[in-house]
Amino acid sequence: MKTFLLILFFPILLVAKIENFKTIQSDFIQKVTNDQHKTIVYEGQFYATQDKKALWIYEKPVAKKIYFNANKVVILEPELEQAIITTLENTPNIALLLQEAKEVSPNQYITKYRETTYTIYTTNLTIERITYHDKLDNAVEIVFNNQSTNLFLDDALFNVEIPKGYDIVRE
Repeated sequence: MKTFLLILFFPILLVAKIENFKTIQSDFIQKVTNDQHKTIVYEGQFYATQDKKALWIYEKPVAKKIYFNANKVVILEPELEQAIITTLENTPNIALLLQEAKEVSPNQYITKYRETTYTIYTTNLTIERITYHDKLDNAVEIVFNNQSTNLFLDDALFNVEIPKGYDIVRE
């Protein structure tokens, strides 16, 4: 779960290094391929603000919303009627990662957190995709499409409302 959260939060802030933005919204496709070449594909929308608020809305293969703010993460899983509340303790120091991301060729950056090396590809100073291998040696690729920056995003978009009756799990 913590690796999954890292996967999600990491791209938000790399954009800040690559392009100065107030807000960003994008569609995304996340592919996770195991060592037997079986792939799971996730699709949805991504929203973020320069003050580190973010929302990932997963639509396929299952509905899920993941909210980030400066100190916590809330994952809403409607099919399980569950909300997971956790902190950012186990994610990297984003400021440090951004400072350490090195441009290795035009439009390509490399950074490392713990045992994982992330390769960030850009186009026209926006994030195009991120690739890496997780601890289980799954190949992960997150591709961003239809990006828009500096559009108005209402703060209410980032407010979490846990539906009544949901189980709440604290990590």
